[in-house]
Amino acid sequence: MNYLNSTIRSSYKNPKCFKFFSTNSPISFDKILIANRGEIACRIARTCRRLGIKTVSLYSDCDGEEALHAKCADEFHRIGTGPSAAESYLRGDYILDIASQTKSQAIHPGYGFLSENATFAQSVSDADFTFIGPPPRAIQAMGSKSESKSIMDAAGVPTVPGYYGENQDAELLLHEAVTQVGFPLLIKAVMGGGGKGMRVVWNEQEFFSALESCKRESLAAFGDSSVLLEKYLIHPRHIEVQILADQYGNTVHLYERDCSLQRRHQKVIEEAPASDLDPVVRKKLGDYGVKAAKAVNYVNAGTVEFLLDTQSPEGNLYFCEMNTRLQVEHPITELVTNLDLVEWQLRIASGEELMPQDEINCSGHAFEARIYAENPLKNFLPATGIVKYHKTPSDTRVDTGIQSGQSISVHYDPMISKLIVHGGNRTKALQKLVAGLKGYKLVGVPTNIDFLVKCAQHPTFSIPGECNTGFLDNHLEGILDQNNEEKSSLIYAISAVSNMLHMEHRSGVVDLCSMRQTTNDPWSTWSGSWRAGGRAKRYLHVKDKDVEIVSSSNVDGSYDISIQRLGESYEADSFHISGTLDADNSLSLIINNSWRVKYSSFLTKEADGTATLHLWSNNSSDNEYYTRVSFEDPSLVNSDDVPGYHTSEIIAAPMPGKISCINAQVGDNVKCGDIIVIMEAMKMEHSIQAPCSGTVKKIVFDETDIVSDGDVLVHFEASADNSVRE
Repeated sequence: MNYLNSTIRSSYKNPKCFKFFSTNSPISFDKILIANRGEIACRIARTCRRLGIKTVSLYSDCDGEEALHAKCADEFHRIGTGPSAAESYLRGDYILDIASQTKSQAIHPGYGFLSENATFAQSVSDADFTFIGPPPRAIQAMGSKSESKSIMDAAGVPTVPGYYGENQDAELLLHEAVTQVGFPLLIKAVMGGGGKGMRVVWNEQEFFSALESCKRESLAAFGDSSVLLEKYLIHPRHIEVQILADQYGNTVHLYERDCSLQRRHQKVIEEAPASDLDPVVRKKLGDYGVKAAKAVNYVNAGTVEFLLDTQSPEGNLYFCEMNTRLQVEHPITELVTNLDLVEWQLRIASGEELMPQDEINCSGHAFEARIYAENPLKNFLPATGIVKYHKTPSDTRVDTGIQSGQSISVHYDPMISKLIVHGGNRTKALQKLVAGLKGYKLVGVPTNIDFLVKCAQHPTFSIPGECNTGFLDNHLEGILDQNNEEKSSLIYAISAVSNMLHMEHRSGVVDLCSMRQTTNDPWSTWSGSWRAGGRAKRYLHVKDKDVEIVSSSNVDGSYDISIQRLGESYEADSFHISGTLDADNSLSLIINNSWRVKYSSFLTKEADGTATLHLWSNNSSDNEYYTRVSFEDPSLVNSDDVPGYHTSEIIAAPMPGKISCINAQVGDNVKCGDIIVIMEAMKMEHSIQAPCSGTVKKIVFDETDIVSDGDVLVHFEASADNSVRE
């Protein structure tokens, strides 16, 4: 095969990395191929560079050769024939061919994609490359949730009661659900993971629709629609054990991680070790993790996941599944054990023997927060777009594959990065987590950062051991409501000044007085936008808010700002503000000649002509640590004034993706809230409901069609006595 755009890089600068304990033994690999993308590919490349091992990266047509994970490696090669994973990163034949061309000795699969594909692992071995992961037989045994349950039962590891048979007849599954498992229960994809192909069913009436959705999502994500049924534990803690196993039968555990803060079975914030855990339970976890690995003759790094029943006085533990790969949350284990897990993956694959269990210590506490391109206020819909500005906080570890100017694509997972912190105890680590999230600066796509801050600051989460998998079931509404707080007049004033400094091209200076003294031109923008005939005024209207801002420029470069809340009877708030905006987007202002504030500021121009200011406070304890203010262009036409346009009579795509299922036909009468279209985007299904009752008049797309954000999917005529969904 001929792979274009293959280039050797030598200019990559190694980012700040953490130093982990390692042996002095040499690793036998000189070059490895990283069969993955994004942050995990960058993560693997970082350790390899520290160990003096050359790396080969892959990039799809969608990512391009300028993707960060491509630039992190010594060589990068185009993979596949198209943008999607199926056309690129999942093409094992292409990967093996590139490994041969580059004379790589081993292949690291990262996580996701082919990392738990036993067939791929076997093909790597058959082609005389080393697979940096477990043997194919272990992947196959633990990849099937039903088979893994049987193995665990035989090994004496407790499992959740359920149905794990091969018969997938829908009526039989319902019979097992009603007579053997009971409700509530969990339908899970046999080959699943990451919350995909998984639904909670509370009663018999919900069973068939949930089963159909699980099977469809599982088939799309894993190529297998088989499911199992499992008793659903009410609000357990989700605790997992990190294990390492070498080629000589030695297996050790690296303590546990608590991953109980989840949404839709996907982890949100993880911590290590699990807090407020009975020492007896902690010992059981480690022993069960080692026993599970030994039951399948496991080799390399893996994770054994358990559910801790919080409703039982005994605190029963149940085996959930084993992930035969490195986990997304592995960095928090690294920080509390001072071990580089990628390094040990390489050493084990190279034939090195493990250290004994008593040499592995756990120190302090660590948290990891997953930062996603998604909109929490719109039911966490995944987002796409170009990252226009990306600056990570100092004094924290951030594993990312994203850089400024890079696109978030519909073809891959929407995770942007992982923010990881370590402290001497849980309280200190949690304080660092909140400060790090508040200092994270990203513009271009909506993110869940503010949602993560609210979760981390929640009183229940701050209590050791109190968070379980029902945390967001109980607290989500309150957490999201906090995102709708009204902005203060001062924030509007600061936004207006920042906007003026951008508009008047007065950025790139740190000392206004010095700049004015060295600039003799009276018309220079460094002196502000004053006029000889009087003071210049600009009128700014805040988008979607009844707030008008009047900005008056002074000859000394300062501004007088008036904030008027339209429709309000009280007088406008006034501020006198001077300051500078330097080349690094650092905004330093003096308010009313009495106190100084510092922000980071970034301006974006939106497609509709509005200007949006993004402001981050340098004080992480500030409640308004991040704010966004959009200023309207008054010449724009409001879409509500356009004749014939009624959003209540169309269903539009809330994101780009693929049409998985259409539940209506032309002529059908639909009710408000009926699920009309099911879309697949970023590996998950999303149900789109009718916003009002009516009759379907036109269906624009067919199943399997790819649609863009905002595309009209369905037209219908609203009923005369129509009720509209809120």
